[in-house]
Amino acid sequence: MSGKPAARVSDPTACPLPGHATNPIAAGSGDVFFDGLPAARQGDASACGGAMSGALATTVLINGKPAATVDSVGTHGNIVTGGSGTVIIGNSHSPAAFVPPLPLIIPGFDEQFALTDEAGAPIVNRRYLLVREDGTQEEGITNDAGLTHRLARHERAEKVEVYVAAGS
Repeated sequence: MSGKPAARVSDPTACPLPGHATNPIAAGSGDVFFDGLPAARQGDASACGGAMSGALATTVLINGKPAATVDSVGTHGNIVTGGSGTVIIGNSHSPAAFVPPLPLIIPGFDEQFALTDEAGAPIVNRRYLLVREDGTQEEGITNDAGLTHRLARHERAEKVEVYVAAGS
């Protein structure tokens, strides 16, 4: 585990001063709660009076103060020994690996045609006329691979008539 459980009011601390023993954190945030209990921060005291002062989280601030976690230390040398079972605070950053997005495929039709002769060779630099189902006409000249221009994207399949100018 890369982090530690967050400390809260009522979580135990073990104080080394004579007669202090184990006692709960007694003060915490008035508006940040973990598991329904106020979050403990730098300066918040345990019942023995030892305020949280060392081994605090360096990456999480609660009300502008570093968060206390299990193993945080108070001014009496008291150590937080218990914390949240659901909130873990870490001091290191472990970024996830970058996963590139999948290509965006927009549905629809945007065909072009490869014009070939009887032998399968491309018909290059030849004038053509495309007549779409709605009667719209598009014309052009095939490229070096015998391809027409790409028809504008439309939502459904349609019949297209292709007329090729006679060769010389």
